[in-house]
Amino acid sequence: MWPEAVLDFSALDRMPTDKDLPCSDGVPLETSWHRPAINLLVESIEHHWAGRKDFFVGGDMFMYFSTERVFNKDFRGPDFFLVKGVDHDKPRLSWVSWQEGGLLPNIIIELGSDSTRKTDRVEKKALYGGRIMSVPEYIIYDPFDSSLIGWRRSNGGYDAPLEIEPGDRVWSKELELYVGPWDGVYQGHFNRWLRFFDVHGNLIPTGQEAEAAARAAAEAKANAEAAARAAAEAKANASEAEIERLKRELEALRQPPPTP
Repeated sequence: MWPEAVLDFSALDRMPTDKDLPCSDGVPLETSWHRPAINLLVESIEHHWAGRKDFFVGGDMFMYFSTERVFNKDFRGPDFFLVKGVDHDKPRLSWVSWQEGGLLPNIIIELGSDSTRKTDRVEKKALYGGRIMSVPEYIIYDPFDSSLIGWRRSNGGYDAPLEIEPGDRVWSKELELYVGPWDGVYQGHFNRWLRFFDVHGNLIPTGQEAEAAARAAAEAKANAEAAARAAAEAKANASEAEIERLKRELEALRQPPPTP
């Protein structure tokens, strides 16, 4: 729903920009799971593509995709989307396609709920896969039954679902990553989250997870080195003690026998 105070663009002599258009409807996400789940996807890609400046990744962000339909209050707010070939560091309140050279997402992921299940699978599927948006890949994950379905655009729409591979994952050509469920802890909560995996099945970590893993590896290496040094020192001490014992025995043998 649009805020009533910002519907009138009649005073503008140009197309509205992200500073003119609503960037939030004030409606909270469906469950307490959804916000961290969105953040997890965004943080993982930001870390995985760290150093690249040719993409933008957004989560729960308004998207204005048509200069004609914006005046009919037609927009979307995908849970996760990624656009290639754009300025990574450009400040954005919303994704406004006419401010981005007409570019729209290469992939959209929606995190389902009871209230959005039909819209995700029917209305959004038709829009994302249709002529106006032409999103190459669209994936839906339903946290309530852990179901995953996705499509890659061909022949003007989403013809057939992506293949579900081992681990209940689908392959994203746009990300060159697998997408699938993962049981683990994020932000202090153990849950089943949607995650990314590389071609070998390795989990794509967030920056914080990567730092924690690096610290753990460094600590394990330091502990192993300390144990090796302790073992070497113990061996050296044992050798010195053995040498001293042998010296004493040799010295005893050199002593003349006791006089009867």
